[in-house]
Amino acid sequence: MRYKGRPSSKTIEREVPHVVEIAVPLGGLGKRLDAMHDFHRVFGIKPCLGRSRREDTQDYLSWYFFDRKTATAFVEKFRAKLFAQSNTR
Repeated sequence: MRYKGRPSSKTIEREVPHVVEIAVPLGGLGKRLDAMHDFHRVFGIKPCLGRSRREDTQDYLSWYFFDRKTATAFVEKFRAKLFAQSNTR
């Protein structure tokens, strides 16, 4: 369920050019999730989480970025995977 007035994840995916996907370990992201939110605060951007997905036994979480430079910095810091928004996922 989403909040009234907030766009759906599918709508956001169509509008945001850079999607970063990170594998979630069995025990969860823990302090890394806090660090990811701190990353957004330091860069002065609002965190934008997308849909999660499961492949076999692995869970993945998506983060959305409007700026490629910021998305790339996030990828490098958290060892994530960057997708250009062309529905390649």
